[in-house]
Amino acid sequence: MSQYATYLNDSLLRLRTVLDDSGTRPILFVGSGISRRYINSPDWLGLLERLNNELPNKKYPIGYYTQNCNNHLPTVASLLIDEYYDYAWQSFSSGSNEFPKHLYHHSNSKSIFFKYKVASFMEQLMNGFSFEGHVYSEELDILKTLKPHVIITTNYDTLMEKIFPEYNVIIGQQVIKRRETTNIGHILKIHGCMTKPEEIVISKEDYDGFEERQKYLIAKLLTYFMEHPVVFLGYSLNDPNIKAILTDIAAILNGDSDEVVNNIWFIEWKEKIDSNFKPPTDKTIDLGNGKSIRVNYIQVNRFNEIFKSLYQHTAITMDILRELQSNIYNIIKSKTITNLEVDMVRLQTIKDEEELARLIGLTSICSAKSLTNEPLKVIGIGTIADPEQIIARYPMRISQLAEKLGLSSWYHVDVMIKKIYRETGFNIKGSNNRYHIDIGITQPEHRYSAEALMLFRKILNEEPYSVYDENDNELYPEFEQLAF
Repeated sequence: MSQYATYLNDSLLRLRTVLDDSGTRPILFVGSGISRRYINSPDWLGLLERLNNELPNKKYPIGYYTQNCNNHLPTVASLLIDEYYDYAWQSFSSGSNEFPKHLYHHSNSKSIFFKYKVASFMEQLMNGFSFEGHVYSEELDILKTLKPHVIITTNYDTLMEKIFPEYNVIIGQQVIKRRETTNIGHILKIHGCMTKPEEIVISKEDYDGFEERQKYLIAKLLTYFMEHPVVFLGYSLNDPNIKAILTDIAAILNGDSDEVVNNIWFIEWKEKIDSNFKPPTDKTIDLGNGKSIRVNYIQVNRFNEIFKSLYQHTAITMDILRELQSNIYNIIKSKTITNLEVDMVRLQTIKDEEELARLIGLTSICSAKSLTNEPLKVIGIGTIADPEQIIARYPMRISQLAEKLGLSSWYHVDVMIKKIYRETGFNIKGSNNRYHIDIGITQPEHRYSAEALMLFRKILNEEPYSVYDENDNELYPEFEQLAF
């Protein structure tokens, strides 16, 4: 196996492990690179250049504006807004029908004519999109099978809506205002959408307004970023919008900037990758003001294996998952059962715990019961022949461990696992042992014992501890023994 193939296999295994550890569905954060790949959209500068070239009374090439603005593209967009504003009203005076009449209404911003053209161009791109015969049809077919918790995008096109038709769309400022924003099954278009040109964020003035609202947006989304794996697709590590979000995440974590934040993953596409090349597995992002954050990183030249690794089986539709979450929320908030205004028919059809587990996506117990009956030997415990014994011995996911320890996120338990590795040389998750077991058949499925809970509680309380490795050797901390 080539160096790159080994690197990719190891990286995808780590990604699947994080998905399992979190006990949640991933969040897909989708940027313009994905639209460039699947609908051949231009990058931001390319979009501005195209719209400038479409002006019948174009004054200067795009280089004039970029030089004038020191390559600050939001300011370039602001200048083009002025050009389109003048052209639109000149057209109106001459009786031209190039722009719809409603755009000239006094309630509209002067930017509406430029944004209308942006939306029209995106519509052209989407009209040319089809799954059938697409050069990347295999990737798209796999992507369509995913059921992430939510999709967040800064793109204006409707590609995500085409790929995930079961998901509800929330656009622009409504992302902040609507309660269901944090519920499962939504596409959050934080920079607006071609279907609502007035919501598009593209100019300096738009970004100034967005930055004022961003603190409320990030406050609302921080729960996502602490509890779910977040996978960035089609973004640059230097994207200022992403850096702003990561700055707040780094402040919340308040930990060592040299530690990798396990639930944040950047996937970067590169056209050609040498089979003997081993890309880095993580990257440190400079956030400015002396701050940085270290995140997981995978470099790929195709997305097939990434999308396969993000797949989580569920037999039910997103509509039912979304309805179930809404029903449970309404049950909890209601003062009395008679005040409930929810459709309980689906819940009333549940006959047993396995059916409920399947309905709400708790597949781990069900899949564990289907394990092979071959005995499993674990040092320090003995032979476990019955899958029910495995469940009883290792009842907790890492997220459940965190809850029992009073921690806000499974991430903090993962930090303790790394601490043990640094201080003793023993990686708890690296083998089946008295603290941990991987019961996954086709992908990792990590579970933890009551003994693990006792160990982590000692570390949390800064008490002396020791661990038993997979060979039942007792190990004591030796600080700085091993660099992680």
